[in-house]
Amino acid sequence: MAQKKGKKMEEEVVVTEVKDVDFGDLALKIEKPELNKDKTVTITGNWSSLGENIQKVVDRYKGTKLTEDNVEYVKTLKKQFVSLRTGVEREAKEWKTVYLDPAEDLLKAMKSELLAIIDEGESALGAQLDAYDQQRKDELTVILKEYVQEAVEKYGLRDEYATQIQLVKQYYNKTQKEEDTIDDIDRQARELKDKQTQYDNGVALIKAECEESGLLPDAYIRELSYRNAMEIIMEIKQDKKTQAELKAKEAEGEKIVVGADSDSEVARQLAKASELPEDEERTKILRVTYKASQAKTMARFFKENGIKFEFINSDF
Repeated sequence: MAQKKGKKMEEEVVVTEVKDVDFGDLALKIEKPELNKDKTVTITGNWSSLGENIQKVVDRYKGTKLTEDNVEYVKTLKKQFVSLRTGVEREAKEWKTVYLDPAEDLLKAMKSELLAIIDEGESALGAQLDAYDQQRKDELTVILKEYVQEAVEKYGLRDEYATQIQLVKQYYNKTQKEEDTIDDIDRQARELKDKQTQYDNGVALIKAECEESGLLPDAYIRELSYRNAMEIIMEIKQDKKTQAELKAKEAEGEKIVVGADSDSEVARQLAKASELPEDEERTKILRVTYKASQAKTMARFFKENGIKFEFINSDF
């Protein structure tokens, strides 16, 4: 028993010895912020003194070798550090709630109010500036159209080509030079003149090629919008060749057959004569009524669908 009591007394002495460094004031205190004359904010509190006390404890015990005599006290100190952390976070949160959050809410409200006024002014002034700029552009457009008209007359452009001249965005730039705009409009008109000339030349070639052949030039001229004139001329030559061959057959009295029925007609005929093989060719006489403008479309339909045809009668 004496030994146990001595050990206990020894432990008490050790504990007293390690308590020579203490935390002092264990609570963080942050005072109400003060607004200075120079519009800066001063925030005071006891964090410096509290930090110094804590640092002393840290310095005293962070390198301590633990023994049976001091381990329990060190555990107690660690719990105090946890409590300190919780206390610091709680104090900072409460201080923020009391002072920062209302100030932030007020700041947001003032900001929103000011921005609403600024937006109103910005929109009003922007609308005035837009209207002013649009008026400038409208007045400039009148002048630009005069330049366009001069170019149209200079190159003799027809309406379908004249309307293709564009008043591009750069013409309206304040830094755009007038002579540069005139030159660019002239360039557009000159290029359109080349297209117009190519088209006219193509029309002339097609009409000349179709002359005295019975072929309608308009059906070919419509293709100039998406095909080269020389390609169309080669097609006309082939059509004339085919036409000549048909005329020769007709002159010799050869029977000319228009073949291949429509799908519905084939189905009807097979139903009546089911004994015939499905892939057996059938021959029917077909009278076709069409407009002159549809001639190319009809010929292309037969050709693309692999339908054999010959003329029995023709009006050319």
